[in-house]
Amino acid sequence: MRIGEALERWSVHLVVAVVITAQALSAAMRGPHPLTVYTALIIGALWAWHGHHTSDRATSSGFFAQALTWDSFVRPHKAPDNPTALYLAMAARMRQTEHHVRAFAAQHGLERISCALPGDRHSFKDARATGHGRRGHLWLGAHWFHPRHTHYLPPVIEHELAHLRRRDTRTRLTVETCALTAVTLASGLLPTWAFTATALTAWTSTAALHWWAELACDAAAVKACGRTSVAAMWTADIADERTTSLAARAWNFTRTGHRHPPLRLRRWFALHALLRPSDTPHPLSALAGAAPLPPQTASDSRTGDRMTEPWEG
Repeated sequence: MRIGEALERWSVHLVVAVVITAQALSAAMRGPHPLTVYTALIIGALWAWHGHHTSDRATSSGFFAQALTWDSFVRPHKAPDNPTALYLAMAARMRQTEHHVRAFAAQHGLERISCALPGDRHSFKDARATGHGRRGHLWLGAHWFHPRHTHYLPPVIEHELAHLRRRDTRTRLTVETCALTAVTLASGLLPTWAFTATALTAWTSTAALHWWAELACDAAAVKACGRTSVAAMWTADIADERTTSLAARAWNFTRTGHRHPPLRLRRWFALHALLRPSDTPHPLSALAGAAPLPPQTASDSRTGDRMTEPWEG
């Protein structure tokens, strides 16, 4: 990430942290601050504007991201001279996904859902959704379209589309704005112990909402794809997690644990939640079963599954 992008992304977070810390110190030394109410309203408005602007920019730029990444696979201006079986299989899978996403958008009255491949080579397993109004955008890593892993694509797609259907981007922004406004008020009006209790309560409540939203989207995936499919996806992620170091796992939990429930909890939920899975197979599951699996090559054995340049021979 470039320095300018990092500053743009985290500048509002830094401003909010500095203001709350300064108010808390002032209240501890001099008592309640007379301008706290106005400060809280400004901080809440700033956070809401930043979230609204970020989601609007993400969905607006999704069309261009799709043209630069996704469309170069699905509808290239110039087809590769000697396309490999892996390239053809992944491109076909992406076309199937695009058709399914368009049908979802039409069914739920959405104007457009764009799809794009993450530009970072380390994000090949990404799956993220952002919504703004009647538009949505999906980031889907190449991992989900590779023939050896694409059987996990249906629950991944249904989970992310559930975020768009539920308008989780808007809900998350609303709750975070309210929580941040309450914490800003507490920092300037309450004693240190009461401010700390308020901040912990707000953080815990926001994290609980994030977990609830993720499990609700998991429930949508279970209903559409079945328990076995969703549980198998989380089992694969648990196996991948075991290959990372303990320090990396601890850092990942510290960074994202408040937004995503533990993998084992999600697998247990998929297997035991009181849900009724669909009696019909998911459309993408049926298409995946019909697609031929290209033979494994020597390069596949050396580099995993060779996700980065599947058009090369």
